Amino acid sequence: MGSSLAERWAGLDAPERAEAMGLLDDDELDALFRSWEFYGRPEQIAPDGDWRWWVLLTGRGFGKTRTGAEWVVDRCEAFARAGRQHLVGLFNSTNDDVRSIQLHGESGLAAVCERRGYVLDHTGSALHGRLGIPLPDGSMHWSSIEVHTGVKPDKARGRNFHTLWADELGAWIHKVDGVGNTSFTNADFSLRGECPPGMEPRGIVTTTPKPITVIRDLVKGRHGPTHISVGSLLDNAANLPPSFVHAIYKRYAGTRLGAQEIEGVLLDAVEGALWTPDLIERWRVKRFADVPDLSTIVVGVDPSGSEGGDECGIVVVGLGRERDHLLRPHVYVLEDGSVQNRPAVWAPRVLELVDQYGANAVVAETNFGGLLVVDTLKLRRTTLRVEAMTATRAKRVRAEPVSTIYETGQAHHVGYLSLLEEQLVTWTPREPGSPDRMDALVWAVTWLIPELSTPPADYARGWADREVAA
Repeated sequence: MGSSLAERWAGLDAPERAEAMGLLDDDELDALFRSWEFYGRPEQIAPDGDWRWWVLLTGRGFGKTRTGAEWVVDRCEAFARAGRQHLVGLFNSTNDDVRSIQLHGESGLAAVCERRGYVLDHTGSALHGRLGIPLPDGSMHWSSIEVHTGVKPDKARGRNFHTLWADELGAWIHKVDGVGNTSFTNADFSLRGECPPGMEPRGIVTTTPKPITVIRDLVKGRHGPTHISVGSLLDNAANLPPSFVHAIYKRYAGTRLGAQEIEGVLLDAVEGALWTPDLIERWRVKRFADVPDLSTIVVGVDPSGSEGGDECGIVVVGLGRERDHLLRPHVYVLEDGSVQNRPAVWAPRVLELVDQYGANAVVAETNFGGLLVVDTLKLRRTTLRVEAMTATRAKRVRAEPVSTIYETGQAHHVGYLSLLEEQLVTWTPREPGSPDRMDALVWAVTWLIPELSTPPADYARGWADREVAA
């Protein structure tokens, strides 16, 4: 990748810099040092051409957040020069992510505005703000800002955005509305505001590449003309602490996770993985309204005892009341509620999902910490039914029977469960880390369909016990 003008400027010796500066007057120098075209590397500058979405699929540390913020402010400048109304949509997984990353993060809009001498008017967790640019006549042009999240898809309906910035799209919880649309698809429909002559409604997506449906659809141009920019952590290594770069490469170099998180490679089919994106997509149910009657709902739990280490996998799965024409059971994966924290955090989350879905039981793995999950949950609710599951086989061996019912069309994800799906289609035994979301899914499905792990002679008795107890 290329160097920025600022990097090339810094590489000049003192006489050469002085000569270059002598070619510009004070106003031109001031404009140069405020311009993103001066500081941004070529791959961070908005591309020419006819595109609706500019998608940066890059590794961590590339500088994609700074790129997104600078591009949004460039758009605000253009609307200010034209004297036109401007509505900006900022989208992220949660309101806090918008606030702490896109608005007030180290490379967010506030930092860019401060460098350029503009005003960002946004406080706290407000869902609205504005960005002010001084005009030559002394007045101020204000661009309006709206905050949106992946968990509230209805909020983006019916808007008329001129500019959109969707950050870390691959990590969102993509909830669906009543007609099967996500926040991103509703945002795409709303990217239609009337722009000044020579401009079009446009959006930028800044994300680490994830092998999930929305990212794959963007790459394939299914949301309109799309320009894809890719990049690696090494492209921005000059602006990162050497210790950070060394630590990341020491841990992840040569792994699938390293290819995705460092190099920015969009992985599709991972050799050795039990699931593929197409397999999950083929049997997906997009709306909760289309889920058939369920006879049993359980919350699968793969526990974590640490505060900052592995996640506690928490996945809600329901069993269809009716079997299909081949007398096969079908399961519906309703929600991935996994959290990364200690029992004091994940236990209330489990109970919240039990109440939300009217779950019949919690199905929990008990190898870690013995009966940690049972005791932790029973202390909070003595009447809760907790089914303890003990791992006697390797993770892959336990997961293989569950993956087979995806192949036969008996497993359906309801809506888009991005982080769970990413783990399913990328995990192999060679990868670092624990697939806690996958494990929670496997425990839940295995308990709901005991023939996946029970010898045929014992199956009928085992299923009858579950039906009566549920």
